[in-house]
Amino acid sequence: MSSTCAVVITFHPQAAVWDNLAKVRPQVEALLVVDNGSSPESLAPFYAFPAEPGFTLIENKVNLGIAAALNAGVRWAKARGFEYVALFDQDSTVTEGFIEAMLAAYESHSQRERLAIVTPTQVERNTGCPRGQGCAKDGGPLVAITSGSLMPTAIFDQCGWFEEELIIDGVDHEYCFRARAQGYTLAQCRDAVLLVAVGSVRFHKVLGLKIMAKHYSARRRYYITRNRLVIVRRFWKEHPAWCYRALRDVFQDTVKVICFEDQRSTKLRNTVRGIHDALLGRMGKVVEL
Repeated sequence: MSSTCAVVITFHPQAAVWDNLAKVRPQVEALLVVDNGSSPESLAPFYAFPAEPGFTLIENKVNLGIAAALNAGVRWAKARGFEYVALFDQDSTVTEGFIEAMLAAYESHSQRERLAIVTPTQVERNTGCPRGQGCAKDGGPLVAITSGSLMPTAIFDQCGWFEEELIIDGVDHEYCFRARAQGYTLAQCRDAVLLVAVGSVRFHKVLGLKIMAKHYSARRRYYITRNRLVIVRRFWKEHPAWCYRALRDVFQDTVKVICFEDQRSTKLRNTVRGIHDALLGRMGKVVEL
């Protein structure tokens, strides 16, 4: 087995994270948990976790954002000579044979030397429904969600690190577009299944229609809006269809906030602020997470 380090990012983890860690640990050579500023109460179980399955914990004293946490995990793995990293959020659960299938998909790919990311089949835990993925012209996924992605550590020498100035939303999309701009491709492993959480999505009925609203927090609404527009500005020439959908989503999400969600005024204010900062090029951590 090629040497693989699993990197799990946590933030105020719930009890279910222990089951997720226990499932991934036997499939990899090392397990690293990077915590992004959780409270001492949330971290207490980590110190009492049994020696087996065993993991290493990096504690960020404040929430530095998903990109910074991922970079810390990848740097740790690279410094110890791991060939691959498998990246996860705290709510995702691997199934049996997940890492083995992902490695096989990478190593058997016809363009292995130009393969930046292998992404699994993501299945929503509660519904059992697979999440759809848009395809690029080369037949691979256009983008890959960070959680579940397998990446060779050498790719970071070629394409750089996750962009920490984005903080949270869109970090994975930006990296995929950047890798593609440098001639790399992505692949999906259909034999590897990752169970993922639906999150805060809720459905509302209007005139017999079932409408989905995401109900993200007001803080996330800022980063979602700003980072979508930043990515559109950077990659609209290469990926016009994706960028059109991103602009459409900014409009539609704003309408849904007005019609269905709570904290409307705060979310709308953060949406406007996100648009403003995207246009001015203001990056980094602006709204506290």
